[in-house]
Amino acid sequence: MTQSLISEHTAQAISPIDGALIAEVPMATVSDVEAAVVIARNAFENWSSQTPVERANVLQACAAQMRAVAGEVARALTLESGKPLMEAEFEVAAAADVFDYYASLARTRGGRLAPQATPTSTSLVIKEPLGVVGAILPWNYPLLLWSWKAAPALAAGNTIIAKPSPETMLSLPLLVAALDLPEGVHQILQGGADIGEALVLSRGIDKIAFTGSSAVGKKILALCAQDAKRCSVEMSGHDAMIVWDDVDLDLAVEAALFAKFANNGQVCTAAERFFVRDTIVDEFTAKLAVRMSALLVGDPLAPGTDVGPLASFAHQARLVDYCRRAREAGAEFLLGGEPIDGAGAYFQPTLIRGLNHEQINELGEIFGPVAPIVPIATFEEGIAYANDNRFGLSCNVLVGDLGLAMKAAWELKVGTVWINNPLPDNYAAPFGGFREAGLGRELGEEGFDAYTEAKHVWIEHGLTSQPHWYSERRL
Repeated sequence: MTQSLISEHTAQAISPIDGALIAEVPMATVSDVEAAVVIARNAFENWSSQTPVERANVLQACAAQMRAVAGEVARALTLESGKPLMEAEFEVAAAADVFDYYASLARTRGGRLAPQATPTSTSLVIKEPLGVVGAILPWNYPLLLWSWKAAPALAAGNTIIAKPSPETMLSLPLLVAALDLPEGVHQILQGGADIGEALVLSRGIDKIAFTGSSAVGKKILALCAQDAKRCSVEMSGHDAMIVWDDVDLDLAVEAALFAKFANNGQVCTAAERFFVRDTIVDEFTAKLAVRMSALLVGDPLAPGTDVGPLASFAHQARLVDYCRRAREAGAEFLLGGEPIDGAGAYFQPTLIRGLNHEQINELGEIFGPVAPIVPIATFEEGIAYANDNRFGLSCNVLVGDLGLAMKAAWELKVGTVWINNPLPDNYAAPFGGFREAGLGRELGEEGFDAYTEAKHVWIEHGLTSQPHWYSERRL
């Protein structure tokens, strides 16, 4: 059973598809936060005392329960976020897969035996849960990125209080309501920045796990530092794609199309800076423009829709401003650049040239369907441009030469390098960023360990005098 504390205050959930009111959602108050923390701390005592196998069984059952309600939850996700139904269905399925992965990992990752420091001692490394985790979630992948936090936290024996984004308030409560978790182990608090800040400041919260903007992430890091509170933050990205001239150009265009327009570009790892070999840049750009023009933009619930609306009208306005600033900087708009008339928060797929990489850096994170193209003369130039950014979340590289591929793998200063296949997740591998893109890692064994404390236990095999003791020094 899961729990959601609410008050009489409500907020409106507005669909970006047509601007219609979907629901009035009860919101938490700051006082609800401490009440939730008390419930979570009480539940922690029992949940953390369960064996890893017992917790793994619960998580595996949760994965099955997610799949049982996947259709209903995916539809709610599409209505509130505007992402095409196929992408919403993928997100629910992926969240279930993450729970399955951490259920399996919980059965095998329980600490280790360290090498002996002396012949008469044994050293154990014990992994203990932290306690209560506060998860502050984003709007672009409210279910998937929740699972990246909730599954390892619960598997390690923590309890969790999740705060969805005010822009996507419906799908997570619907999904979590289907899960058969013990009372108080997982709670949801709906609210804005005040609720997030109260979670961060609460002395009863042992760790904050955040995904969102760099500006908010830095504030959370500063607040957590006051109490040396454990914290992991996955923040903004301004990621690059390098396209070299030894790959199939049509396939490269398809890869670029997905890297840019998945979830309408509202992905932290979306390609936002395209560095293309100058010998192919004109042909690549022309082919990309043709494919972008063929994208079906429309109702995300309709079969065949490639791109739905942006997640909100505020994001539409932000893209309008981005394109205005790009025009002022001298960008040539080959395609798009304007909102689409109608009731929803739609925006034209947009292709621009004419800006150098410094200008694109200055314009900042796009987080929408705008693709800037920059020609490069050498592969090294592409790597240098990709690294020349205050973020370092990921980079896509399309290249046939194995030597160049490995050069990119070693020299790109980012958390993930995708070579010839943009944006896939491997739940067994860590995810996170360099520089201002974040601190800490999610997924993989690293993602599990992020919700534990490591304790060293030295066991001497018998109480005998030791050569470094004071009594021995006098001999």
